[in-house]
Amino acid sequence: MDITKMTAAERAALKAQLEAQERAEKQKREDDVSAYKDLVAGFCHRTKDRLFALSGQMRQHKDEVFADVESIIQLKEALYNTKVDRHSNSFTADGITVSLGRRTNDGWDDTVEVGISKVKEFLAGLAKDDNSAKLYTAVMQLLSKDRKGNLKASALLQLEKYAAQWKDPLFSEGVSIIREAYTPVETCDFISVSYKDAEGKVHAIPLSLAAMTRED
Repeated sequence: MDITKMTAAERAALKAQLEAQERAEKQKREDDVSAYKDLVAGFCHRTKDRLFALSGQMRQHKDEVFADVESIIQLKEALYNTKVDRHSNSFTADGITVSLGRRTNDGWDDTVEVGISKVKEFLAGLAKDDNSAKLYTAVMQLLSKDRKGNLKASALLQLEKYAAQWKDPLFSEGVSIIREAYTPVETCDFISVSYKDAEGKVHAIPLSLAAMTRED
């Protein structure tokens, strides 16, 4: 199309046509964007409603499980004349295993550094024999911290054993301060359930959305 050969009226008509087409395309995109946003909003609201309801059901079932097990724990304590650790319990019957309790993270107050310093002071004064060298290496490994900068609670028991063996006042004092600085932090209650199928294979029941496999 050679617009140089078109009359003024024809050029005006072509311009109007192009502008109308541009407006139509712009309007279509705006409509498409609006429809997309409506689709997303509907998806978000439906998903929230579904999972809000599911979350409430799971919370209710969790409360029911812990209420249900309380009488069992009390009976166990009475029958076996023992105090059950509420942080972790497992019950098994007919191939079904239910584990539940309360998770804790290791925690220490600021005085732990005082205890560590005293233990290191004791280590610095050790004689230069083989037994002392072995103790130095073992204790320094126990005093190493994790990625969060905390001592491992499991190290405390071993430190106490070493302190009892060496019977050094400075060593014992340092370990005692470390023990008293231990302040575990309770984080959340947990429940896990597994069962054996007819072939004896163990299956864990997924209790979180992340643990559930999707059926494509």
